[in-house]
Amino acid sequence: MMKREELSRIASVKFQKALSDRARAVTPRVLAFCVMAVSLVFTLAVTAANLRLTYVTDSNGARQVLLTDADASPAQVMHLSGIRSEEGDEVYYTAFSGNLASLNIERAFSVSITADGQEYPVKMAFGTVADALERAGITLEADDYTEPALDQLVTVGSEITVHRVDYQDKVETQTIPYDTQYVYTSLYFRNTGRATTLQHGAEGQQTVTTRDRYVDGELENSTVVDTTTTVEPTDHVIKTYGAGAPVSPLTGADGTTNAPASYSQVLTGKATGYYSRTGKGSSGLGLGYGTVAVDPSVIPYGTLLYITSTDGSFVYGYAVATDTGIAVQKGQILVDLFYETYAESVINGAIQVNVYVVG
Repeated sequence: MMKREELSRIASVKFQKALSDRARAVTPRVLAFCVMAVSLVFTLAVTAANLRLTYVTDSNGARQVLLTDADASPAQVMHLSGIRSEEGDEVYYTAFSGNLASLNIERAFSVSITADGQEYPVKMAFGTVADALERAGITLEADDYTEPALDQLVTVGSEITVHRVDYQDKVETQTIPYDTQYVYTSLYFRNTGRATTLQHGAEGQQTVTTRDRYVDGELENSTVVDTTTTVEPTDHVIKTYGAGAPVSPLTGADGTTNAPASYSQVLTGKATGYYSRTGKGSSGLGLGYGTVAVDPSVIPYGTLLYITSTDGSFVYGYAVATDTGIAVQKGQILVDLFYETYAESVINGAIQVNVYVVG
């Protein structure tokens, strides 16, 4: 029998030989696997560098993710997605870093435009009224306008109306009515219903330019843009009774025709009326409403007077002594009141008056 030591040596040699045989059998496969793994990693790295992940969205709700070549065009991406764009659709493609991209499709909706009696359907994904008109090929003149306004955004079902505006001017000759003016006087105190026409009224003429605004062929409004008077109207002037209204236009120290607040004396006597075409009195001063004839020895020329009937029903008003006459010089009357027509001078005959000597 072999000894234990010899048996142990023989077993050790066999084990080492078995290990050597195993090693020679396994190593080629392990090496091959390692090479394949490294090749795969390298291939994936190279492939990933030439691919792009694109997120595709559709405003109708569709969503998908595509892996495409990095240099694929938006049209190629659209083709691969199976999504088709239609008239008016807007496509947005954006490439990001890291081989990522997005492709968004905004679907167009219908917009109706009414212009010049016709309907113009337009499809668009977004924009303003002005954009819709441009798509339809509709232009606006300077005064045309739209509803809604040009800067308003359109939405699904928007309806746009184009209004054509035109202006037309017309020139007409028109009459200008005259005004009636009233001159009030207490001269007619004995016949308060009396009225005398001092000046007959006459109509004037004017040219009037009117601008008519037409919207879509219909008259909307008319505006007067110019008025030129070619003939001025003449006022109709009527003299009529006015209680306490003075005959004379002269005023006192306070600038009014009111009775004087102060005076040096009051003379009472008879007054008549007269008319003269000479234009000047005995003093050399002019004649007119507000001048009277006096006895210069009683009332010197140039004296300012205020004259009214003793009962206050007639007011001649302020007057200046500028003339004389036989009746006043003989003392038959105190003053003779000047009137600008003979008819007025004889209306009332003789009147009892108070003559206030003002200055």
